[in-house]
Amino acid sequence: MISSIKGSIINKGKSGVTVDVQGVGFLVFLPANELPKLAVGQEVFLHTYLSVKEDALDLYGSLEKGVIDWFRLLLNVKGIGPKSSLAVMSIVKPKDLSAAIQTGKSDILIALGVGKKTAERIVLELKTKALELSAASGPVDHPALALESEALSALESLGYSRDQAREALRGIEGGDVGSKVRGALRILGRR
Repeated sequence: MISSIKGSIINKGKSGVTVDVQGVGFLVFLPANELPKLAVGQEVFLHTYLSVKEDALDLYGSLEKGVIDWFRLLLNVKGIGPKSSLAVMSIVKPKDLSAAIQTGKSDILIALGVGKKTAERIVLELKTKALELSAASGPVDHPALALESEALSALESLGYSRDQAREALRGIEGGDVGSKVRGALRILGRR
């Protein structure tokens, strides 16, 4: 298995990069949130996972080992293949997955954009399998996560879509639900 790759980026696409390793170009699919950090000509070291199918060999990667560890763990969830796992890792950080599993609350993942059924399946099926990775992520800041989830629900009850609410809440500071909702409403009012 190819567990890492080091080389120069020779091409950057919508879903990944091509890395030149001593004259051989490897296409590596990356989480969408990591692509903006990379540029053509940049030297890069990626942790990778090789997906072997009867009709393809696909290489998935990340700048962080923890992301690939969670990516691989997500493959154990029924209905999640490499592309779905990559989509989840594009919107969810390892600490968020750890928090959802440690608290047993799929709402955390739903608030970040994971579909309800997928989020519930992840929390349920990885409860025991993810103990080591969850412990490595450290203790969970549950009040902050609950606050975010409640603010999202409040905005949805006011008629905003989940995507609109999530986008408006991004970066809003506040110690309580009310202040987060008010901040998000100011942003939504400008649109």
